[in-house]
Amino acid sequence: MLIRRTFEKDGNLLPRAWNALAAIPDDFLYHVAHEKRHPKSAYGTSLRLISEQWLKVFDRLDVLNQEHNWERKETSFPDLLSEYRELLYRLHEHFDACFSVLRSLCPPESAKPTIFDSRFLDEAKLIGWKQFRDAINPYREDHIGVLVNTMKHSQGELCSIFFHSETEFRPGYFLRDILPGGLLGPSAKLHSSGETAFSFSRDMMLHLWWLYRVGDLLADTIHTVLRTKHEYELTEVSQSSSDLLLEVIRRCAELRPEFFPDEVKKPYPKIVYRSAPCILTIEFPTSAHGHRVGAMQVSTSLIVDGAHLSNKMPYFPKNA
Repeated sequence: MLIRRTFEKDGNLLPRAWNALAAIPDDFLYHVAHEKRHPKSAYGTSLRLISEQWLKVFDRLDVLNQEHNWERKETSFPDLLSEYRELLYRLHEHFDACFSVLRSLCPPESAKPTIFDSRFLDEAKLIGWKQFRDAINPYREDHIGVLVNTMKHSQGELCSIFFHSETEFRPGYFLRDILPGGLLGPSAKLHSSGETAFSFSRDMMLHLWWLYRVGDLLADTIHTVLRTKHEYELTEVSQSSSDLLLEVIRRCAELRPEFFPDEVKKPYPKIVYRSAPCILTIEFPTSAHGHRVGAMQVSTSLIVDGAHLSNKMPYFPKNA
């Protein structure tokens, strides 16, 4: 699947939902009755917060790379993990903004009042809602949802790990959780039964792909709702935007496919950005593979928990 955005055609490189939201007639919106933000404001604010946090992650990643390359130290890894944790929260909260958008297309009497937009949409049976929800679930439930919910509700934590040699440095992380038998180690739900981890490069490529894929799905749902409920064919409008996400795009496009050993043969999103003329394409899945892993060492760090004396670490053959 190929997603393509251009300044010439779209006026911006934001996800397509941005242009769809700007074109919705006010007569079809019920955000005031729901005491919600205007859909464009809810969605735009979420993109801004994501972009601001993502740039903090890139800045911390730059510092980490410099430390390793010049001093063979990785003392800023905890700061990077802290910023990445916040990015994961922002990306997960983006779904709340999308749900708020769709609720704003429903009259309040469509379902019982509730603070939970997803529950309201379930009961209201908004046309297109189920298809949207099911299409985003592989990411919302099985990837970022596991990360955020485990950290929020089960004391899960992000732990550092990196592959390195004299010429390469591939940093990443794993979600530390309870494994069968009471061990602490990489979440079995995310990390192939606790045996693997995520490189930052591939993980961030996937986050960008899903940000745009969700934008496409949200735009399609808006079209479906207006066509079905109001017999109105929406024409998306070209409009400008801030440069924050543009900088995120540029830096994501510069990421090299330097992944962890188990990720090398997995497909990854190909991100191509050109500044003149300003064009973004994201393709996924593709037949491209990551750069081969040569002879490298793997290092990780974690805080030993006195209540759990056994710790499992990814890519290590035995428990610590």
